[in-house]
Amino acid sequence: MSDKAPVPIQTSTLDKPKQNGLRDNTEIRARCEKTENLLNRPRVLMYHRIVDDRALSQTQQTCVHIHEFRKQLELIDRLGYTPITFYDYRLFQAGEIQLPKKPLILTFDDGYLDTYHLAFPLLTEFGMKAVIFALGDPSVRTNVWDAGKPGISEAGLMEQDHIAELSDYGFEIGGHSLSHPNLASLSAAECLHEVSKTKMVLETITHTEVQSFSYPYGEVSRQVKDCVAESGYKYACSVFSGPARFGVDLLEIRRIAVHNTTTIPGLALRLVSPYEYLEWMWWKSGSASRFGKRGAPVKGYSLQ
Repeated sequence: MSDKAPVPIQTSTLDKPKQNGLRDNTEIRARCEKTENLLNRPRVLMYHRIVDDRALSQTQQTCVHIHEFRKQLELIDRLGYTPITFYDYRLFQAGEIQLPKKPLILTFDDGYLDTYHLAFPLLTEFGMKAVIFALGDPSVRTNVWDAGKPGISEAGLMEQDHIAELSDYGFEIGGHSLSHPNLASLSAAECLHEVSKTKMVLETITHTEVQSFSYPYGEVSRQVKDCVAESGYKYACSVFSGPARFGVDLLEIRRIAVHNTTTIPGLALRLVSPYEYLEWMWWKSGSASRFGKRGAPVKGYSLQ
């Protein structure tokens, strides 16, 4: 019999005292929850017009052809994204509902008539909903703000009955000012009138609280944001400005623009990658002799 003392058995991390194990498991859970929270933050896409005229979709950046839009919705569905609205997100913030694992907010600026005639039926076919940012002045019947701009055609806007019907179907109606001015160029009083009156008009049409807003041209300033907040909006969308991370500034929500040149692989890349962070870095660094005002890609450097 050996007189040597027994050699202690080396324990693995699995054999550590329970207290340490609990600490390790808590850390792992915290990391998993952090990753899940990152995945659960909504992505926000921005559209303007959905058209069935190839001449328009081939020449005008904001016109996406209906066939391409169908493919984009198929991709969104295939990747497992679920379109929600800002109203849904507010319910989530209040603890009343849980968000789906891949929430996505589809937004349409200006309230074009072809959004009603073409996008609405297709979204309904896919069981999806969206946020429509409409003007508050019913006398503005077309995109008069684009008049005289080369290469941009006149397009009709939705009337009150169209807006009410979309609201009844669960689409969220948000404000986009009364007359589509550059709000950052107005006085505080003029800006507040454009923003607050729009909310009142749209709430009268929809009989629903209007809580989201989209800045015309994506132009936003501290004064404009103060007017939006004072008017009672809870969420406001920019274009190429605002934090990369959704939720950091709910009055300057960065969106991913979908253009006529956006390919299906290009849209997939925007959805599965931290694309907002890339745009944010470009915007902040101004590395952009190749980028126009507020980070908008200029001709010759379109991101496909």
